[in-house]
Amino acid sequence: MTGAGATAPQPPPADGMGGEAALARLVSGFAAAIALLLALTVPAMHGWSQWREERAAMRAEARVLAHSVTQLATRGPDLWMFQEVRMRGLLSAGQETGTSLRVVNLQGQVLAEVPQPVQWPRFIIAEPIFDSGRAVGLLEIERSLRPTLMGTGVVALLAALLAAAAYVALRLLPLKLLRRAIGRATYLATHDQLTGLPNRRLFHDRLEQIGLRTGRYGGGFAVLALDLDRFKEVNDTLGHAAGDALLRQVARAMTDTLRESDTLARLGGDEFAIIQVDAQQPRSAEALAARLVERLSLPFDVDGHQVTIGTSIGVALSGRVPPDSQLRAGQILQDADTALYRAKAEGRNGFRFFAAEMNEALQARRAMERDLRAALAEGQLRLHYQPQVHLETQQVIGLEALLRWQHPSRGQVMPDQFIGLAEEIGLLSRIGEWVLLEACATATRWPGQRMAVNISANQFQGSDFLRAVRHALDTTGLDPQRLEIEITEGVLMTDTERTLATLGALRQMGVSVAMDDFGTGYSSLGYLQKFRFDKIKIDRSFVSKLAEDAQSVAIIRAVIGITQSLGLRCNAEGVENSEQAALLKAEGCTEAQGYLYGRAVPEQELAALIGAAREAAA
Repeated sequence: MTGAGATAPQPPPADGMGGEAALARLVSGFAAAIALLLALTVPAMHGWSQWREERAAMRAEARVLAHSVTQLATRGPDLWMFQEVRMRGLLSAGQETGTSLRVVNLQGQVLAEVPQPVQWPRFIIAEPIFDSGRAVGLLEIERSLRPTLMGTGVVALLAALLAAAAYVALRLLPLKLLRRAIGRATYLATHDQLTGLPNRRLFHDRLEQIGLRTGRYGGGFAVLALDLDRFKEVNDTLGHAAGDALLRQVARAMTDTLRESDTLARLGGDEFAIIQVDAQQPRSAEALAARLVERLSLPFDVDGHQVTIGTSIGVALSGRVPPDSQLRAGQILQDADTALYRAKAEGRNGFRFFAAEMNEALQARRAMERDLRAALAEGQLRLHYQPQVHLETQQVIGLEALLRWQHPSRGQVMPDQFIGLAEEIGLLSRIGEWVLLEACATATRWPGQRMAVNISANQFQGSDFLRAVRHALDTTGLDPQRLEIEITEGVLMTDTERTLATLGALRQMGVSVAMDDFGTGYSSLGYLQKFRFDKIKIDRSFVSKLAEDAQSVAIIRAVIGITQSLGLRCNAEGVENSEQAALLKAEGCTEAQGYLYGRAVPEQELAALIGAAREAAA
């Protein structure tokens, strides 16, 4: 009898028992399926293989004998059918035990036969007998299938024994090991393999659970969306292995910054997300974001390299969305992403809280993205061309291709408004290829004019850049010496060896290379020693102050001196009046472009612009 103060033994939880039974049924079903597959497949494959081999051997034997009888028929076209003894002699020469051979005419009449008892089941192979290319009879071989079937039966018995052993072995597989395997598979399906953090799937599941809990019991939570700054530079300069090592260090650093109740997940690439629960909001989220920005701004040691990145963070609070838990879980992450876009747009390495007006900016950005994809597909992109003038002769010697977007409702959109977006969404390479092809095609219609094309750093570093240049030249037939590629100094700061190799490949093709905006970026005279540029372009910021700023004059004089010493051409951008042109000419500058000589115009207006320049020069 059980005492009042005692506790009766409790049966195992019902759901646990159900799980065990379901797992046992799963194992039994799997074992039975494997056993049945072995029992049926092995003998079937053996029988099919043996029958094919037997059939092929009989076919070959029949062809040899049919050829012999054909020769007999050829020598005696009218008499061969009556030469039974000779035909039987031919048949006996190739006969095997358990094989019946015969020759029949086209009406089925047996002309000669060497019979033997053939057990059931039997099958027959027939080959035609020819006389002057005309079939006059058949040679038939009949053989029993019994030996093949008996061999297959033995194999079937062995396969059944193997299937039984397999069923027993698989059925007795310890459930503990199976649970461990299932647990491992579940872990791999819900965690990032590189960092060990929850992945996007598990993050969304936990976010929904927290949404349900807070919706039912009250409370609040915050979601932080993080994106690493300058991570791509690490991949490009140190390699993907270093990038992976950096991601693992970043994951550990963020984990150390969080509480155990917080959830940190890697959503993909260099994107992370955090759920901060049961905290005083927004103060706790602000404090956490500030700690993360500070911690991730510190240098990381990656394979002996000191790497400094940083992070941009978007923060959204659960109280800013409707109380429905499913909507809350999905909407709050979207709001955090929206705030993250704002943080990146405002300078990176900082954090921003979501505000309703951010959605308008995000919607505008997404609309711009859709329109840009449509622009490329529907031919809304245009090239305008600005003349480049020789200062001594005042003749137009070249054209610079400048990209424009003729939007159906916004009108003309300048490159600085969409090139950054094109780079983010992966369209820059396709746009760059189109620009190269279109510019080269235009150059073929303007003989004697050099065509300059601006190339961004990302496009220049792309694996398909040289292929795009060759494609444009081969497709249009343009002389490579008439194409000039303009790059900024920033290109030279990334992957120097690869950059120099690409520059060398362009020179081997015969394409000119110009350094654009010289003196405004990270220029180093060392690069002028490593690679011989064909032209240096003085930035318009120096030209605009030429008349009143002695320092700008000194810089321009120094740049022109470098070009003269190295035997390079020199181009001054942004020349807007004759006074600037005269000063540049006096200092020894050879080329210029700017509003003084003409704005960038469509190709159809080039004739008038170049004609006006020629008249002015005359």
